Amino acid sequence: MNRIFPEQLPHHLAQGLAKVYCLVGQDPLLLTESEESIYQTAVQQGFDEKNGVQIDSQTDWATLIESCQSMGLFFTKQLLILNLPENLTALLQKNLQELISVLNEDVLLVLTISKLAKTLEKQEWFLTLNQYEPKAILVNCQTPTVDNLPRWVKNRTQAMGLMADNEAIQQLCYSYENNLLALKQALQLLDLLHPDHKLTYNRVIAVVEQSSVFTPFQWIDALLAGKVNRAKRILAGLQAEEIQPIILLRTLQRELLVLLELTRPQHPIRITEALPFQEVKSEFDRLKVWQNRRPLFLSAIQRFTYQKLYEIIQELAHIERLAKQEFSADIWAKLADLSVKVCL
Repeated sequence: MNRIFPEQLPHHLAQGLAKVYCLVGQDPLLLTESEESIYQTAVQQGFDEKNGVQIDSQTDWATLIESCQSMGLFFTKQLLILNLPENLTALLQKNLQELISVLNEDVLLVLTISKLAKTLEKQEWFLTLNQYEPKAILVNCQTPTVDNLPRWVKNRTQAMGLMADNEAIQQLCYSYENNLLALKQALQLLDLLHPDHKLTYNRVIAVVEQSSVFTPFQWIDALLAGKVNRAKRILAGLQAEEIQPIILLRTLQRELLVLLELTRPQHPIRITEALPFQEVKSEFDRLKVWQNRRPLFLSAIQRFTYQKLYEIIQELAHIERLAKQEFSADIWAKLADLSVKVCL
């Protein structure tokens, strides 16, 4: 299965339609635009029916399979979009397998799924799908990370015929992280305002709004990486979104317990000792820590002593008591102070 980014999809579609497309991710803009690109190309090649189905326990598989087999006088070529749940039961896998077995040239299949786990790729229906269409295309519709967002913005501006300097791109990334739909609208507005199609920092700052959207997991990643300013910025964003502090406390608690388990001492130690990382690789494997998160944990391990970790866990418990018993208005300020302590 060929894996590409959404901005590469038009080029692949221009070379010809594959029989199967997998849209993997949760970004609304990337999913919508990718699906629309496939649909518009399909229409040009005679696919005049679009059928979208949410796959769940109530799905009428008999009707769905029959619609892929129907070959009558008024038969139309159809684009079939199946929105799959993240976890597929054995029955859903069996039904998918049966559906794939009746696919033909008059059915263009598009699958959307939020995450493509390794276990899913080993399931029989997925292997059969690859055999049915070896040239299947997987489009990565995950929202770009903070590191990849400048590349995405640069490609987007170029595709729109805009010329943006580095400062303008950085400001757009800062203002619209995790909110590509608002970023797209900002670029469209800037394009209308400036007929010369040039984007500078001053032009961007005059129209952008602070529309970044964050998750508790991004706060955790910033803490582990020791990026104090980013951690405080994300925390302020989460407060503005009215995220419950208990969610943040629980998420951080879980990661600190992983950190403690990763560095569990094999012999008596002094509390002032630095966390050991000699055996960390095997512990990463045992605890099934994702590859992309391992550098974050290594960064934290190199900054922490057992005493510091103990003090952070104590402060975490104190903040939780305030949140549950006293409903203190100081919770967010204390979370900001804790963010600084974890990062230093």
